[in-house]
Amino acid sequence: MKPKRVATPVLVGACGMAVIAATGVWALSGGLYGCTGADQELAPTLASLSVLDAHPSTTRPRDDRYSGCDEDDGFAYAGQHYRYTTPRADVLSFYSRAAAEDGWRLASVNPSPSPAPGSLAVDTSALCFEKPVAGTTAHLAVWFPGDLGDSAGTFGLEVTASHDGSAWC
Repeated sequence: MKPKRVATPVLVGACGMAVIAATGVWALSGGLYGCTGADQELAPTLASLSVLDAHPSTTRPRDDRYSGCDEDDGFAYAGQHYRYTTPRADVLSFYSRAAAEDGWRLASVNPSPSPAPGSLAVDTSALCFEKPVAGTTAHLAVWFPGDLGDSAGTFGLEVTASHDGSAWC
């Protein structure tokens, strides 16, 4: 057999294996599914945002602050829940001011975002704000679990962001 006839299939095979290996590394690092490394590193930055510490004086933190990266949708998140006894409108008014003072821009308002009976909840944010954070757009949601029939008397703040733009309120 001639060396040229052997070298060509070996070279093509080696190149093919290199492409398959590179594709596998890309897919495992979040290229096809899940969070990218950059978004995983973004979660602690979101958790340190001062807006998550801001709350009306009559409210108290409930549980610990949480953060992570949503593998299903591929975005970083951080949040905090609070118990409240003041009127809901006062909570919304507080965050309208506090978020604006912290540089957040109001993106949407839906004071009572309860889903219709039997339908899926698409957006449960009563307030949604946006702000540049770490080279991407972060979204701050103020939401009430009671709108979904859960945990009346609590509200949540959640910040989401992704370097590929897949985050939202």
